Amino acid sequence: METKKILGVTLAKPERKECTNLLTMADIIQGVNAVLNPGKPPVNWFEPAKDAIAAVHIKDGKYDEATSNPSVVYGGEVSDNEVKNLKVVAYKGTEGGVYAEGAASDVTIDGAVISTAGDGQGIGGPSAAAAVKYGAHMTLKNAIIDTNGRTRYSTAAEEGGVLRVYDSIIYSHGIPYGDDIERPSALMSTPPPPLEIDGNTRTHCSMSNSTTYFYDSTIICDGWAALSTESSEGYVYLEANNCDIICTKSGYGAYADPACHDFFNNCRFDMSNMAAIIAGNSDMTFNDCEADCGTYFALTHCVNGWKEEVADFTVNGGRIHTKKEAVLIKSHNAMIDLDGVDISSDEGVIVHTIFNDDPCKTPADGDVFGVNVNMTDMDVKGDLIHEDPERDMWVKLASTTLTGGIQNAIVKFEPGAKFIATKDSKITLFGECDPAQIDAFEGVTVTVKGAEEATFDCPGGGKVVVTK
Repeated sequence: METKKILGVTLAKPERKECTNLLTMADIIQGVNAVLNPGKPPVNWFEPAKDAIAAVHIKDGKYDEATSNPSVVYGGEVSDNEVKNLKVVAYKGTEGGVYAEGAASDVTIDGAVISTAGDGQGIGGPSAAAAVKYGAHMTLKNAIIDTNGRTRYSTAAEEGGVLRVYDSIIYSHGIPYGDDIERPSALMSTPPPPLEIDGNTRTHCSMSNSTTYFYDSTIICDGWAALSTESSEGYVYLEANNCDIICTKSGYGAYADPACHDFFNNCRFDMSNMAAIIAGNSDMTFNDCEADCGTYFALTHCVNGWKEEVADFTVNGGRIHTKKEAVLIKSHNAMIDLDGVDISSDEGVIVHTIFNDDPCKTPADGDVFGVNVNMTDMDVKGDLIHEDPERDMWVKLASTTLTGGIQNAIVKFEPGAKFIATKDSKITLFGECDPAQIDAFEGVTVTVKGAEEATFDCPGGGKVVVTK
């Protein structure tokens, strides 16, 4: 192969525009109801039942015995800021464990065993096994939490609450579900069908300016979600460190709703479906994590939002294995940074973009930021397939060898990068590329849009055809 440069086409890459619009709870409720319940008044599925009551209620820094439910307490010591060896068994969906509210509340719960059953209502509040709200702080240590019922939350944080969980096991089961069982009809009592999962409860949920940390813990769900987020009201932070995150039947590991920021450090994901779902202008970061996924590693989508929204998805190190595409992007702008990741897909596809079939999807309407895939210091096998007609896919390879196929992407080759095509591919160059950076198997053609028309034979037996 000749050593002269193939000059790439000069392209104007769309700039990223910051999205300053924020969805409130009312916006989300109105939007989802308009699609799922046309002509009906809005239903606020976030609010717990009015008669919900916790076994231990900490309000404004004080243990409020009058509004607590000692009938479900079977042991433990309770004070204003400390709860030791609490034992709770509750069978009604309105009965919960420990609920702290008010900025003056800062309670530590050590050695709790909490078991709750019965169908719940809303997210968090007094009926959750452990929940914080209105600026309260809660530290949960050495706990075992087991919930059973529809919309039955193990832990929750909202309205500026701060939750810290250490060395605990948290498990939610939901109610029986499957192809032969009728799905609950209540709004948001099951995940929306476009998420490609089933179930009827989430183990944890973060909302409305809350902050949550998990350390050295195990978070398990049968279905829907292990770690979820909902309406951020502008900001939500969720972090897990050295945790095992497990979904046994049908669900995801973690969700990042618009304006939510999720971080996972040295965690292990054992997923029936995907490890992550990223929506709107949110971000999710994985540092040295391991994931085995029954479908994707990550699904990204944009619903009820704005065309400027971009999902930021960063993976540093670690090992990822998926049965389907590693990353599936449904009509969404995305910045995907993969650095030193051992990533593999049984389907042989690393990133796949498609047009979103969700009835709540956000239309592009003109120029958008597009999908950006950056790979650094990797040796990866798999395809990059772009099939979203509303936006472009931009790929940057740096010190990376990609073996597979690339369809309909704009590619920048940094020094040390190489593409080995195992199937016919179609790319547009961005910047300069040495012909030695592209190889192709015998019988394979890589069609390249460049500055000059040319044809090159590849060492692997295939060829590169450069067109203007």
